[in-house]
Amino acid sequence: MRSFFHQIAISKRLVPSLTAALLLGLSGCSSTPPQTTGKPATTQTQPAALSASKLLQLANQAQSPERESLVLQAAQVYIESGKFNRARDLLVEMNTDALPDQAYIKHTDLLSAVALQEGSNFLAHGILTKPRLEQQWHAMDPATEISLRDKRAQVFALLGEPQNSVNERIQIAALSGNKKLLQANQDALWQNLMSIPFAELQQLSLSGMSDTARGWYSLAAINKNNQIDLEQQREQLQLWLRDWRQHPAHKNLPSDLKLLQSLIEQQPKQIALLLPMQGKLAEAGEAVRDGFFAAYFQALGNGRHTPEVRQYDSSGDVLAAYQQAIAEGADLVIGPIDKEKVTELSLMPSLEVPVLSLNYPDTPPAQPLKGFYQFGLAVEDEARQVARQAFLEGHRQAMVIIPSQEWSERSARAFTNEWEKLGGVVVNRSQFQSGANYSTLVKDAMQIESSLVRNREMQELLGVPLQTSPRSRSDVDMIFLIADPAQGRQIKPTFAFHYAGNIPVYATSQIYSGQPNPKADRDLNGVRFNTMPWLFDTNNPEKQAVAQHTKSAAVYGRLHALGADAFRLYARLPQLEQVPDMRIFGATGALHMLEDGRIEREQIWVRFRNGEAQPLPMVINQNEQQY
Repeated sequence: MRSFFHQIAISKRLVPSLTAALLLGLSGCSSTPPQTTGKPATTQTQPAALSASKLLQLANQAQSPERESLVLQAAQVYIESGKFNRARDLLVEMNTDALPDQAYIKHTDLLSAVALQEGSNFLAHGILTKPRLEQQWHAMDPATEISLRDKRAQVFALLGEPQNSVNERIQIAALSGNKKLLQANQDALWQNLMSIPFAELQQLSLSGMSDTARGWYSLAAINKNNQIDLEQQREQLQLWLRDWRQHPAHKNLPSDLKLLQSLIEQQPKQIALLLPMQGKLAEAGEAVRDGFFAAYFQALGNGRHTPEVRQYDSSGDVLAAYQQAIAEGADLVIGPIDKEKVTELSLMPSLEVPVLSLNYPDTPPAQPLKGFYQFGLAVEDEARQVARQAFLEGHRQAMVIIPSQEWSERSARAFTNEWEKLGGVVVNRSQFQSGANYSTLVKDAMQIESSLVRNREMQELLGVPLQTSPRSRSDVDMIFLIADPAQGRQIKPTFAFHYAGNIPVYATSQIYSGQPNPKADRDLNGVRFNTMPWLFDTNNPEKQAVAQHTKSAAVYGRLHALGADAFRLYARLPQLEQVPDMRIFGATGALHMLEDGRIEREQIWVRFRNGEAQPLPMVINQNEQQY
């Protein structure tokens, strides 16, 4: 089984910056090719300033290979003007087997650019890994090679092949002398490395393809393995710097590692836990506290630096409790978990000491409040991740099925907003009451009755009985389902009954109770959902400590994970704030900070198979779906 964190999706925020740097740097790369490539310099002619339509007119009058060259120029003009559909139509009609090598290389570059822009990642992967392309590297000028390797690195990262992406990034670094491109490329390379499990990083640091690769894997292992212990991470980094003096990262460390010394000097000496000790949220507060102290004592037992921790009751006047914590020496306040109390703190004009709230305010502050960090188990995070994952896997037309509850409405809105922002379409949205007739719900959503009516009308028109079966609607290629386990076990089988069993179903963590139940969960076979690593990480020492020393019900497992991650985060908040693409790999997922101080979680992906919830690789090809 792959490590949970291998599944974390690679951030796309690096792609635009690297692309911009690439465009700025290509002319420099082509005019002064590196001496290490051993390739002949090529003279690039400036393309004629002709419109695409004029180029196509000339192509119609020309003979091969000039005709194909003009068509490729026209496709490039379309791409540069944002007319990707027209470019694609030209490119897919060309017979690539008949193209000369240089024309084939350009065709590959252009068509893969269109595929990536449209989100057709599997298509781009196929285009960029053809054997013929692999035979052409020696014939390319550096600018073209950088362009193609950058696209390969992007698609490898998107489709869960981080080692291949790392190899491409290392190749790019050897080809370019442009500082801006090199920095963007290194940032993307580091993101790739952080998506590789720690055990694999350790192994690759010993068996990598080159010294440069082994150095990168070794450095990444140091960063991945010491996300709680800053001092130990600094010590191992100093040893790495001693041993890898010739490595490209020696004089240009990744941004998060550059901040280590300041983090150590500025980490809080005293923390206030602001949690409810009375009232309806007391048990939830206790579960968060247990998770926090499980991580705390694990660190203490390993000889790590730990701050003094004091507890305060948030069930009364939360502002008074906050001021009391400050008066008694707190450098950081963690909590509260009550949404109303979090909102009260968010409305303060300023914060004397930073706050890591464990929920989100009802309405975010109009202007970000300095020192106000928000971390919680938001259903909206899960829904947005479902949208990104389904889109990444090639789906574009979604059906949404949710219960009639306020929190599921928020989740559906978050999914829809993210889905439409990516370019997807929600073709149908249905809601249900608990205990409703789920067969009717799915039948109506899939428009089965309309199909039956069409069949009857056709029989009446022809006057003879027809041996036909109803068909479900054809404009849906994924279903976003929000349901608890009992609801899901009834809804999922009805898709097959109503001729929609082949449509992938994505769900949020509510679909799984957290406890294995293969007999009952067979009805959920094929459903994939995102959830926190805590539920499947049996070796997690904090989880083992909670199980050994507390009697909390299983329903509080997610709150234990929230508390454990609050401890992981406390010393890293400035680092996350200054390095937006940095991830903390915690019990609730991979954590990164948004511009407003909100910490977003990226969870692992799991699928029901034979009634068992099984963690998945990062991306599922539509041709490899198993039910």
